[in-house]
Amino acid sequence: MQAGQTGHYVLSTIHTIDCIEVITRLKKMGISSYDIASTLVTVVSQRLIRKICPKCAIKREFTDKEIDIIKKIGDKYGCEFDLKDKFTYTAKGCNFCNGTGYYERIGMFEVLEINDELKELIMTNGTVMEIRDAALRSGYKPLIVDGIHKVVDGITTLEELNKKIIIF
Repeated sequence: MQAGQTGHYVLSTIHTIDCIEVITRLKKMGISSYDIASTLVTVVSQRLIRKICPKCAIKREFTDKEIDIIKKIGDKYGCEFDLKDKFTYTAKGCNFCNGTGYYERIGMFEVLEINDELKELIMTNGTVMEIRDAALRSGYKPLIVDGIHKVVDGITTLEELNKKIIIF
């Protein structure tokens, strides 16, 4: 924090569930709200998720339940996911993927830019919900949104996404 306050560009890691929780964690570490608000610029959160195996994936249409889940997430976060002419996959398993149905991993990301409204909420000890609502209003999209994009694009499955971020 001291290096950041003197104008240095600092990259650091901290283990939290999402970008918003970084603020809470820093406060629990004893850093003042003023120091957090004046120093924190951007927070990036990531999770690795398995990619569907290209050798054995079975292409299929989304079920009504899957479409409902995707639409509810889109409605909650103000996103539209184009499911027209899109398919999902079932992870079958083969020798290439050691029978798992998945091969390699890809990152899911969320980015929180600390704007003036968020700085004010941090300095006045706003609740996590107040900070989350303000972040969403300013364009913040949680990990689940990037994850759903990866499902709709056929990169992974809802089942795999649900293992990393419980959605159903």
